[in-house]
Amino acid sequence: MKSTLSERQTNADRSGKMPGFRLRASIPVPVVLLFVLSLGTLAGICFFVQSARLQDQVARLETGDARLAELQTLRMSNEWLKNRVALLQEEKAVLLDSAVEDLKKKSRIIESILSSVGVDIQIQVSNENSGGPFTSSALGTRDDLILRADRYLDTIQNIPLGAPVPGVLTSRFGQRIDPINGKSAYHHGVDIRGAMGSEVNATAAGAVITQNYDKGSGRYVLLDHGNGFRTKYAHLKKSLVQKGDTVERGQVIGLVGNSGRSTGPHVHYEIHYDDKIVNPTRFVRIAKYLNKGKKKK
Repeated sequence: MKSTLSERQTNADRSGKMPGFRLRASIPVPVVLLFVLSLGTLAGICFFVQSARLQDQVARLETGDARLAELQTLRMSNEWLKNRVALLQEEKAVLLDSAVEDLKKKSRIIESILSSVGVDIQIQVSNENSGGPFTSSALGTRDDLILRADRYLDTIQNIPLGAPVPGVLTSRFGQRIDPINGKSAYHHGVDIRGAMGSEVNATAAGAVITQNYDKGSGRYVLLDHGNGFRTKYAHLKKSLVQKGDTVERGQVIGLVGNSGRSTGPHVHYEIHYDDKIVNPTRFVRIAKYLNKGKKKK
């Protein structure tokens, strides 16, 4: 019996089994570990993917916020531009109305001048030989005013205004007693006293048609201003222009002298209109009034 028992025990020790017991089959440890690791890896991957998605959503939200802010800025800029354009248009309208009103005043002054000196600007209005696209009167009024003012300005540039030399009027236009022989005579211009050698100015823009000398007028210059106007400057000491020269209003054309039939330094000034001699006094006085108006301003 003992030997049998010891043999069993020895056999049990060799086989690694307890006598009388039978061990169940078990799962190997490495497989379990692999399974656990796989689950952890899958969980990590899912977490990473979810995290990436969240980050992408956050980035999109941030981008959306930035675009919203940019859009809001653009809207604000657009509103500012609209307001600015409206303000500029309003300012433009005010300036244009002011310019038109100023143009009206100047046109009225020019009309008064032209009327005073007896000059009429002829504008023939007719439905014949005319046409063009229709423009409402609100728009056409300004253009008509500008056209009329331009026409006036072009005309008045060629109208002799003012005196050729500052000084005292010593002999009027028309009937007078001749200063040399004391007889009754007709004076074709006005005599304006001036210092010897002082400047003589053109009273309007024009062209020199004559620069000459004779016993009666002495050294003289004759200008053609267009629109039927001509002016003569006589008894000069010296002429500073030549025949064919173009002159501007106020340009120096000669020097005050005592040449010809004269009793002292002065300028004999004549105005011819449509080949008729006219009284220069009105033209000289109008310029004086205009100069007074400028000084008051």
